[in-house]
Amino acid sequence: MHSSISGTISDSLQGKTIVVGVTGSIAAVRVVDLIRHMIRQGAEVHAVMTEAACKIIHPQALEYATENRVVTEITGRVEHVEFCGVGGRADLFLIAPTTANTLGKVALGIDDTPVTTYATTALGSGVPVMVVPAMHEAMYRHCAVVKNLETLRSMNVAVIDPRIEEEKAKIADPTTIVTEVERLLGPGDLARRKVLITSGATAERVDPIRILTNRASGKTGREIGLEAYRRGAEVTIIQREKLGLPFREVRAESAEDMLDAVIAELETGYDALIGAAAVGDYTLDPSAEKIKSGGDLILQFKRTPKIIKTARSLYPDLIIVGFKAETFVSDEELLGRAKRSMEENRLDLVVANDVGEEGMGTEENRVIILGRKGIVAEATGKKRVIAREVIDALVGVLG
Repeated sequence: MHSSISGTISDSLQGKTIVVGVTGSIAAVRVVDLIRHMIRQGAEVHAVMTEAACKIIHPQALEYATENRVVTEITGRVEHVEFCGVGGRADLFLIAPTTANTLGKVALGIDDTPVTTYATTALGSGVPVMVVPAMHEAMYRHCAVVKNLETLRSMNVAVIDPRIEEEKAKIADPTTIVTEVERLLGPGDLARRKVLITSGATAERVDPIRILTNRASGKTGREIGLEAYRRGAEVTIIQREKLGLPFREVRAESAEDMLDAVIAELETGYDALIGAAAVGDYTLDPSAEKIKSGGDLILQFKRTPKIIKTARSLYPDLIIVGFKAETFVSDEELLGRAKRSMEENRLDLVVANDVGEEGMGTEENRVIILGRKGIVAEATGKKRVIAREVIDALVGVLG
């Protein structure tokens, strides 16, 4: 194992053994980065290659990346059974990149390369299989390839869609692939749950050019959404910017926009609402034209609607997680204010933090998670770590 990088990002894949099948797409040159990204989440990774793949990237590159012997042919050790047979070592067989040729072979049960031998064995043994197509767009659109992908999905093979750019179906980026691997191999304790998240700062129009907003970056909300997704939830996030996340994103700029979006979403049925957004407390009637520069400017403010309060009044049984941000207060005062917010809005959990020095717009934070019976957890560090604690607490409430 890579003692220097193993688990340096997270332990989400700790104890998992992943076999990466590499086929003859030019995208094979990106596999080293993918492998190392999985190792950074704690995984043990092995590689198996087709003859065509060996012409694009040398097996020694993957031996370096995995620190394990690379399989380029099936020998008397019956490597495919060792890893993907019944009771084998592999938790997942990931074919990345997957050519049109290999897609067809796996779909039809054709077994004539080391990679397809592993795939046949895995599918026959119940080992999860995931494919990551990469080829020219024309090949990807071919009716037989489309049909083969449908066949693979019907066989419970996970398919990670490519990025269509420059007339090519390009391999998904490593972060996307690893997130899907984490979801597939994760605990699944939010499977069949729908979670709605508000995130980031809202912005109130002053005129067609100017806005009033705050320093919130949305990093915490994004990490909470990703953590819920990894753990099986159907996630929707409402925020100002679209970030290309692997789940549904709804854009809302102002506090009123966000309220409207939240209500519209809740009407479709959700198990939980996590209000991580830093919603502006005040708005104004914007000028239809740019306000001329120069001289003093007086603006008349009015209160914005309270999203959490409105959601609670409409959905008395909905699980709601609120956030309480204060500046330069003691833990005792912070918890007191969080408790008052919980009581006023009948919240199930409150994530309390002091953002006087860090937290808003930064990579790290310190939070205290308060439940109805007292403190549930405290967390300090990267926002991914904090997100995991928040979702752990949510799972505890959902039961």
